[in-house]
Amino acid sequence: MPLLKRILNYVIYANLVVATSAFVLSVGVGEVVGISNSLGYGLFSSLSTFFVYNGQRLFKISSESSGPRLNWVFKNRKFLWVASMASAVLALLCFVCLVNRVNLTVVLIMCVSLVISILYVIPLGNKSLREISYAKTHAIALTWTLVIVVFPLINENVCSTKLFLSFVPAHYLYFLAVAVVFDINDLKVDPLSQRTIPQIVGTKYTKKVACALLLLSMIGITYYTFSSLSLGAVLIQIILIAGISDRRGNIYFDLYIDGAVSLLGLSYIFCSW
Repeated sequence: MPLLKRILNYVIYANLVVATSAFVLSVGVGEVVGISNSLGYGLFSSLSTFFVYNGQRLFKISSESSGPRLNWVFKNRKFLWVASMASAVLALLCFVCLVNRVNLTVVLIMCVSLVISILYVIPLGNKSLREISYAKTHAIALTWTLVIVVFPLINENVCSTKLFLSFVPAHYLYFLAVAVVFDINDLKVDPLSQRTIPQIVGTKYTKKVACALLLLSMIGITYYTFSSLSLGAVLIQIILIAGISDRRGNIYFDLYIDGAVSLLGLSYIFCSW
């Protein structure tokens, strides 16, 4: 049992689940829009996610109060520093190999994503992005949308009105919904000045907001590519969100909800075959 717990801690606290979900979803997006090198984009997204999430947590251990996650990060900080730096180097190599031609749009996408990731934890003035009212969830949703959806489309010149009016916004709404419910898990650590949705309307209505966002996301995804598998993947996420309660801990959020993101990617992969 202690061994299983240690493995589970590594999987959750080292952000392996969210990095895996980023890989699967990125590959799925590439497959469904017809990008031949979807595995390359999946690898880039996964390595970038691993680096950014662990880098942010390593920064937090010197600026936030302790908790199970940050205590684990502190005890394993040397491993995480090495793993994060290695993933950063590999992500950069992937990016260099993926870029077909350097253009202003691709540079802007990467710069915006990088700046958001840095300012999410490092204050610009008195507050970081995660401490600014209403900014936290949108910062997360925008970064995921730019890296996983927009970057491959622009870099591979896969552009259409249908894609940018339905598929891209649908994923922004999906990521926003997931980010919103994670604020429920952060209620115990977020200061009231942050004014997150759970702080304003409570857990019950936050879940309703997230489910509404996912339903809107489902409409946008279905408009671009109708698939019962994709509908099922979104519905599973809705069911998981509906099951959130005060008794749920990090495992429910980091393993189940983050893990369910990969189901959407798998649905794209299967429906593109």
